[in-house]
Amino acid sequence: MTFVFALAVVVFLLSTSQIQDIYSFTAMVTFLMMSYTWNQGIPTLAENQSSTHHSHDFYDLTQNAVTQLFLAYSFSYIWMLRQRTLPRTEIKAIISLGMMTSFMFPAIVYLVCPNCEYLSWVPVISMVGPTFAIAIEVFGSVRALVWTFRQAYNVIKITLSAIGIQGFVEHHWIRLQVPKVLRVFWITRLFYQLTLLCVEDYSQRDESQHLLYSLDYYSIVIRLFTQSCENYIAMLGMTSVVSYFAHHVGVFLAFCVGSDSEEDRNMGTVSAILFFILGLQTGLTGLRPEVRLARLCKNFCLLLTAISHFIHSMIHPILMSLSASQSSNVVRHLRVLSMCVFLLTFPTCLLMYLWSNYSISTWLLSVTAFSVEVMFKVIISLTVYALFLFDAYRNTFWEGLDDYVYYIQSTGNTIEFLFGIFLFCNGAWIMVFESGGAIRAFMMCIHAYCNIWVQAKNGWQVFTKRRTAVNKINSLPQASKSELESLNDVCAICYHELNNARITRCQHYFHGVCLRKWLYVQDNCPLCHKLIYAPENVTTNAQD
Repeated sequence: MTFVFALAVVVFLLSTSQIQDIYSFTAMVTFLMMSYTWNQGIPTLAENQSSTHHSHDFYDLTQNAVTQLFLAYSFSYIWMLRQRTLPRTEIKAIISLGMMTSFMFPAIVYLVCPNCEYLSWVPVISMVGPTFAIAIEVFGSVRALVWTFRQAYNVIKITLSAIGIQGFVEHHWIRLQVPKVLRVFWITRLFYQLTLLCVEDYSQRDESQHLLYSLDYYSIVIRLFTQSCENYIAMLGMTSVVSYFAHHVGVFLAFCVGSDSEEDRNMGTVSAILFFILGLQTGLTGLRPEVRLARLCKNFCLLLTAISHFIHSMIHPILMSLSASQSSNVVRHLRVLSMCVFLLTFPTCLLMYLWSNYSISTWLLSVTAFSVEVMFKVIISLTVYALFLFDAYRNTFWEGLDDYVYYIQSTGNTIEFLFGIFLFCNGAWIMVFESGGAIRAFMMCIHAYCNIWVQAKNGWQVFTKRRTAVNKINSLPQASKSELESLNDVCAICYHELNNARITRCQHYFHGVCLRKWLYVQDNCPLCHKLIYAPENVTTNAQD
């Protein structure tokens, strides 16, 4: 089975012309073996020859001759197609006649000498000419095959050095249309199994009933979906189908919220990866049919909650841009806000249904954690959106806005961090007490690194930068009202009126909150590029 799969992968990676050569060569070998099988009946006719069965023997001989003519014509036609340098003259006719003679040689010998002593060797002798033709093809293809492999190696080497492994895989993934091939395979397999299940179900029922009323449609659908992912290839096909529908749903949602980013249209890819990983983690292919169906439904619930997180990542930047740009397009605001309402309503309804119909389990806790987390993230985004929108309609500069936004986003990041720890502990419990495995352990390591360690490190860096910037700002003197009136200027960072300001060592005036944001990036003055903050024993001129 492994050899057949590897051979299929190699054939799948070949070019169109190479695949045509392989198929034509396979057809020639097949026709030759069929001819040999039919010709083996000629010696049997000689052994069973009797005066009372002349008509029957004549019928068998005629049938053999017609079959051999068809096989010989097909063999010679394919062989001619492969001879691209062969002139279109009488040579082709002579070769075709020779092939037909070779294929019909046992029948000719039987007609000439039905009691020949060596008649049993005639079918083998008839294969000499076609086998020699095939051997010439194989010998001529060896050099081309070696050249092809060398060229393929050089092309792969140059491509990998130019675009890398990921680009190489993506290029051939698109060139070979792997998702489409998997979808066609899965749908074809689905219809084939549907036919078998309908026939099996109908054969067990009363034959007097009509076909439409005799089938148990619910049982057929359940069994159909149970068998739709019973092995890894079938699960890959189902993954491709899920990716296809998720991609179009993502395109529709991006259109609804007015997103034109290419990253927002990758829902199909994200869904495919998550669905396949969930299938591998839960051992979907190795489960009993009734357990597999339940596990498949649970995986779909987890996938829907993961998609809701993807939708939030799609609408969050749009919310922030609408509020910050003071856009007056009410329709765009309503479209994005309606999507937020959906992200709050759908997880709530899903949790109400699951908690009312299922007992508490690690899977239910995972779905709950994902759902509650996305609702918290939506609430945080809406709160920041409302603050920015409120600030957009103020006539004066709101210095405390940055603090409020920071505290709200820090609260959201802390909640998300805690949910990440909870999901890690839940996954550890599943791995130890329910179903372990290398794939689950690997995914837990990725989760621990990306969603716990990296998030905690980034959060701590932001907190440290902010605390340092606040300490630097607090060390700068506050401008008095008279100084601001005599200056009568605007902040050089935000261009708003200076109702309050901090004075740098180089005697420049800025809003404290604007200067704090500037200090997140660099310590130099935005106007004169001198060091804004320095220890007391270091002069600003020395640091210029």
